[in-house]
Amino acid sequence: MDLDKIEYFFKAAELKNFTKAAKECHIAQTTMSKYIRVLEEELGCPLFVRNHHQAVMTAQGQQFYEGMKPIFEQYQRLCRELVRNREQELRIGMITTDYVDFPILRAFEQEYPQYSLYFSFGSEDRLAEELSAGRLDALICPDILRVDRRIGEKKPVGRVPVLSAEAVLVCSKEVLSRLGSIEKVIESQPLITKTEGSGYHDFCRQELEKIYGVSFSEVITVKGLSQQLLMVNMANGFAVIPRRSRIEAGNLACFPLPDVFDEVSELLYPSENMPEPLERLVQYIHEKKC
Repeated sequence: MDLDKIEYFFKAAELKNFTKAAKECHIAQTTMSKYIRVLEEELGCPLFVRNHHQAVMTAQGQQFYEGMKPIFEQYQRLCRELVRNREQELRIGMITTDYVDFPILRAFEQEYPQYSLYFSFGSEDRLAEELSAGRLDALICPDILRVDRRIGEKKPVGRVPVLSAEAVLVCSKEVLSRLGSIEKVIESQPLITKTEGSGYHDFCRQELEKIYGVSFSEVITVKGLSQQLLMVNMANGFAVIPRRSRIEAGNLACFPLPDVFDEVSELLYPSENMPEPLERLVQYIHEKKC
């Protein structure tokens, strides 16, 4: 039974005329008649006695009307309540997996307890599609990914930073000792990174050459920070990682990097037709100058 169309029955019962009821419901008279016929077949009993001028309810029709009316009103109230609750929700996709603590989001929830934040995790492609389709309100992702390009040119995208992390270059002390210098490590070992884009690889080549006078040729792409650190610890290459990551310093040599390597996580959102909680969150981030 389609509750969204049960009003057709109510209108026919109240007006006692299918043609007038159809006009009130903005549907064809044939559509009204078909709907009532299907409803009667579904219930297994006649709901109306028809003549040329009126459609009068049967006893079963009257019983169905009196029982269904409060049920439908309760259904409508529930739908309105769900809409109100949805308007107080923020659905945020998380592409980054390195950080589980975003202080600005915790502070926002504490200051605005009327809003509920829900998080989804997944691949860049899937979450970008979810945002584009409106199933997510915003994304949090590293600025280097440029996910906004996947959302489509017809949807203006806003960006605001929510977390910044200093970066360091790390390699195992074993490989550093064996090769004698960090320059030799960069020159002979692969870069182990979570980022698949060649633009980021080229950026690392250029910037490391500016700093150390040498660069790398091979790149190994991994799925996450844990795998990245494991391979570095096993002397399989070097990596550029956020300083705030959990680094097992006992077996790793760390080298500071300039600000250009800092990893910034951004909140990415459609900047038109923003829901009220999202507007408040973006305003809050700007006020805190995160």
